[in-house]
Amino acid sequence: MLLGLINAGSAHACSCAVTAPGELLARADAAISGRLLSVEAHGATRAVYRYEVLHVYRGRGAIKPGSTLAVFSPRGSAACGLPEQVGRSYGLFLLGRPGRWLGGLCAVVSPRRLGAVARRSHAGQDAGSLASCAS
Repeated sequence: MLLGLINAGSAHACSCAVTAPGELLARADAAISGRLLSVEAHGATRAVYRYEVLHVYRGRGAIKPGSTLAVFSPRGSAACGLPEQVGRSYGLFLLGRPGRWLGGLCAVVSPRRLGAVARRSHAGQDAGSLASCAS
């Protein structure tokens, strides 16, 4: 599910399926809150988004708080690309491995919501559902 959304083409508008955040967390290889530092073009339709890692909820062995993390994504919201507001913090559910993290708009939540989802998931509770690309 996450991978399909990450690879969505730019010819179509972004459309996010209703998915429980707890399910997104369970499927993700990593989950972080991070402050967007920069967006750099990587080809015509992709970009590298660099984040200062504020908190690691999943993937602690591969990602350290305080480090800079590069995330590859389509560019632009129509292609389900990550938000591009430099200086803003986001909660991200990521796929991939160290050096090749992938993200997309349908797997973005507020940092506060990600923290709540991680706490509920740890406690074994259902975290509710996301009806659209989260803000």
